Amino acid sequence: MKQVIPEIYVRDCKNALSFYQDTFGGEIKNLQMSEDLPFFQDRPGKVVHSELHVNGRCVFYFVDIFDERRKHVGNMTLMLHMDSMEELNRVYEKLREQGTVEMPLQQTFWGAWHAIITDQYGAPWALNYAPQ
Repeated sequence: MKQVIPEIYVRDCKNALSFYQDTFGGEIKNLQMSEDLPFFQDRPGKVVHSELHVNGRCVFYFVDIFDERRKHVGNMTLMLHMDSMEELNRVYEKLREQGTVEMPLQQTFWGAWHAIITDQYGAPWALNYAPQ
């Protein structure tokens, strides 16, 4: 296996994408809007595909919800291993602003700092930082 890239379906993807770029940093690439593609022209203003390249290792795909079945993120949490306590705190604060904290940021029995948050767009995130 070469790489795993999560494809995340969210409501209001265009605004969500700006939020995620502000939260995680990185560069938005390959943004494809529905009005630019013949198959999707009847659904204007929707993101058909977008990529957020945070660094050389972390890439996320974000897509608008077109199918009602995608409204519920099923059986998965996106685990982010952070590089520092500062990064962990910054991302935690941004995600919780309008999100729902499932597990507050805390030190765990496995020696890491950990939190679980569902953000304002419905995506579930687990944040983890293990000091060296």
